[in-house]
Amino acid sequence: MDLTDDDIDGLLAWSLIRAAHRVERELTAVFAEHGLSPVQFGVLCHLAAGAEPTQAELARRVLVRPQSITGVLDGMVERGLVARGAERSKGRRNPLALTAAGHALLAEVWPVVREVDHPGRLGVSAAEAAALNRVLLRVVDGRA
Repeated sequence: MDLTDDDIDGLLAWSLIRAAHRVERELTAVFAEHGLSPVQFGVLCHLAAGAEPTQAELARRVLVRPQSITGVLDGMVERGLVARGAERSKGRRNPLALTAAGHALLAEVWPVVREVDHPGRLGVSAAEAAALNRVLLRVVDGRA
């Protein structure tokens, strides 16, 4: 099979993967400077939004398996970034919340992430960025 660059560039899903990898490398470096992984950043953001999700709900929001989120949260609790509800028992809701240290770290990293997220830095206009974000959120939510 003979392909051209246009054939390859015409694959939306492949373009999405390539774009995601480019941005992920840059953001991962920013997160690492602050002692975070991308998943930990997602946890901070979702908890800062005010809800008190269960571990399973939070795992869905940051797109990891429920089994994987336990270790992430354990490390964040040990670092004093996240607090679990007072009672922790199987089958019971155990809400999570940001601590003061978690809020402070997010306040420190958020402006840097916003710089990386600037449309001009990503090579698109503000209008294109807004439209692209709407479409990508549909893909993330499975409503594509």
